[in-house]
Amino acid sequence: MKLQTKLIAAFIVIILLMGISQSLFLQTSIRSTFQNYLDQHTNNFMLRMEQSLEAYYDESGSWDDVQELFFEYNSTTGQGHGMMMRRMMMNMSLSSDDLLLLDLNGKVIGDSSGTRIGTDGNDLTGKKISLNVNHGKIGTLVLHQRQLQNLEKEFMQSSNTAIFISGLFAAIAALLSSIFIAKKISKPLKVLMGGIKQIGDGQKVHEINISTTGEFYELSEAFNDMIKKLNRNEEVRRSLVADVAHELRTPLAILQGKLESIQEGITAPTEETILELTDEVYRLSRLVKDLQQLSLAEAGKLKLNLAPVNINELIDKVCHHFKWLAEEKGIMLRHDHIPNNCSPRIDTDRMTQVFVNLIGNALRHTPLGGIVEVSAQQQGDLLLIRVADTGKGIPAEKLPHIFDRFYKADASRTRSESGTGLGLSIAKGFIEAHGGVITVESQVGRGTLFLITIPC
Repeated sequence: MKLQTKLIAAFIVIILLMGISQSLFLQTSIRSTFQNYLDQHTNNFMLRMEQSLEAYYDESGSWDDVQELFFEYNSTTGQGHGMMMRRMMMNMSLSSDDLLLLDLNGKVIGDSSGTRIGTDGNDLTGKKISLNVNHGKIGTLVLHQRQLQNLEKEFMQSSNTAIFISGLFAAIAALLSSIFIAKKISKPLKVLMGGIKQIGDGQKVHEINISTTGEFYELSEAFNDMIKKLNRNEEVRRSLVADVAHELRTPLAILQGKLESIQEGITAPTEETILELTDEVYRLSRLVKDLQQLSLAEAGKLKLNLAPVNINELIDKVCHHFKWLAEEKGIMLRHDHIPNNCSPRIDTDRMTQVFVNLIGNALRHTPLGGIVEVSAQQQGDLLLIRVADTGKGIPAEKLPHIFDRFYKADASRTRSESGTGLGLSIAKGFIEAHGGVITVESQVGRGTLFLITIPC
């Protein structure tokens, strides 16, 4: 069952429950209010009848002619006990009761309906009032309930009809409103489901637009963010496949060409030729190894052999390795020692590879007479390592991609000069595997700074 159908069904059930409960409440309330109205008027009438009957008995000393004077009224002749009888008859017509007078023996001597005169009234039910004169009981006034009168039935029927009609209109209006609200609630979900279905079918999905606020808007923003990341990941995947194919194609083509030349006798299998083939095999092996290490680092499964290492000695060792290259290019390579000989727990081989990549890149991109400086300092529980150069710098639009796989800021450099483009990606993966962070800052014409932060 769809969400929209569920919402409409839920609204209908709620409307029915509310309508039924409201109808029952109104019926009970109207009946109670109407009955209270009748009881109030009847009680006032009985009080006056009690006073009038007691006064009549006190004056006459008997109940003679009480039926004619107090319980009968002739609308044609106007005979009766004046206005008192008119009010009594009006109240009797509006109520469901009969008014009766019993003598001391329980015999009916007065009856507003005129049907029980002379009968035994002890079995009558209803409200009873004792009539007393000079502290002596002279009779009993009884208000006996009968079935509903026509006027009362009509009033209740008209009330029920009004409740039913108003409830029906309210239910129709509520039903239409529930359909509108259900459609409005389910519409953003339909849009989202359409986008999700497109993703499931392998289609490229662009951003979705939901004209609403609240949780659905936040959900659409999260969905759009996910779409951007998926599209970006797809682009990276395609670029990665193309880059890997390109990097593998060149050495494989060289190997294939050389071997075919040797097989055809065009090229002699000299030591120099074999060394060239070996270099290409090493290049392939190094590329595969770098990709494997990078994949393990990004998956968080890179195995680290952690041990306390003197950071000054480690950086000195790497700088000494590049000393000949710096002298050859006329570049000043210097390392400022950290004062307190910080010894963080790191994997020596992995961190050596990081420093080799960073310092090697700095030397390659620094011109004659430039400076490459490696410095370290401790700030609390963190170790900050800076690798700065005075090279030509990296354009601002290329900085966000500097750690991407196979990315080369200078595409004009030859394959032998620029490498595979995995060095910085591997350095970032190794640093993050140590729980650290690597960032880059650069200005064109002034140089580049790589900042490494790792726990000390």
